[in-house]
Amino acid sequence: MRLLVFILGLILAQNAMASTFVGNGGNAGDIEMEITMGQAQKSLSIVEDNKDNASSSLCTCSSQFEGRPLCDVLKKLTSDQVRFCARFVSMKAGDLSRVLGEKGALSVSWTHDHIEVQEEGRLRGADAVTDPKRMTMTLNQKRFLEMDQNERLFLVSHELFHLTTYQGKTLSDEGELGPFKGADGGRNFINAMAAAVVMQASDYSIFSEYRAAEARSKSYKKTYLSVGYASMSTPNDSTTSFDVNRLAGAQFGVRYQLTPAFGVVGGLSLLSGDKTIMSTIKAKENRNMLSLGASYRFFPFANPLTGAGQSHLVLSATADLLNGQYQYDEQGLGGTAKMSSMGLTVGCNYFIPFDAGLWAYAGVSYSTLNYSYNLDNQVDLKYKDNGTAFALGVTYGF
Repeated sequence: MRLLVFILGLILAQNAMASTFVGNGGNAGDIEMEITMGQAQKSLSIVEDNKDNASSSLCTCSSQFEGRPLCDVLKKLTSDQVRFCARFVSMKAGDLSRVLGEKGALSVSWTHDHIEVQEEGRLRGADAVTDPKRMTMTLNQKRFLEMDQNERLFLVSHELFHLTTYQGKTLSDEGELGPFKGADGGRNFINAMAAAVVMQASDYSIFSEYRAAEARSKSYKKTYLSVGYASMSTPNDSTTSFDVNRLAGAQFGVRYQLTPAFGVVGGLSLLSGDKTIMSTIKAKENRNMLSLGASYRFFPFANPLTGAGQSHLVLSATADLLNGQYQYDEQGLGGTAKMSSMGLTVGCNYFIPFDAGLWAYAGVSYSTLNYSYNLDNQVDLKYKDNGTAFALGVTYGF
């Protein structure tokens, strides 16, 4: 019953944590949001640096976006609207860049719920909503992850401009604003500025700066399947020379993250080893171990946009069922003995990200299992513990 309550508590914690952008890469969308915020900050910084030479080209379509929806947003602008857009973006770019660069200045949260905003007395569906007074931005996590990097930057930039003011009022999607007339004037104005930020990211190759981080395997995936090679060293049984103290073989594992930190793990090891005794006796031992337990994960490095920042340590503790078979042969004569045992294993694995969901891992574990073989009622082969194992392998996260 206590175990059930513990697991339910972890699941509830998972749901709560998944709703908040914490910036460490542990939640779905964290890396993508870090990338998008970085792209926005760099684009706005470029505008700020060039504001003395700002021209009407700032809110015009880049040739790389010809035929795409973002170009349509900008091509609809009149010359007055283009100039107004360029001046406003230049004027506000520095402030928004500093907001993005100051830790804690803007709170970003995820939601799994459908977002609706009140406009002209009616509710309208939205992918994000921003509260300028509280300096908070809330985004639909599923929709954000479905977007490409251009769409993400456009969405986040749109929301950022809601933090700015014109003639003492925060920018709204409703009503007229400068040369942007009509009930949707505000929305058209903000969309034009958001499109201008995307054009800056494209023109100054900012998107390419984050290409490696975008492709790198993400630690927010919940399920991880592993296959590897393990080598085990078992302490000698000093009472007999029949012990096989070195074994190696395949290792398979699965880990499911209930929360960014806590998970459940399972594994199967298929190890074997052999030994020659007194030059004439050939001995071979097979050990198959099935494991189930819990894990704790933490990130030693801070920046989740780097390979080191995505790498992580996983500590685990498992209950194990061990089945073994021992065979020996001396010039055609020999025998077989079997055993089974239960015990505990503690382990530590370090995961390094590659691309496309693949990871490399290296680890060490120690098993407390003790067991024995009876060899034809003549030799009792006793192992006090299963020993220390070292492993190398690959993991796929999805």
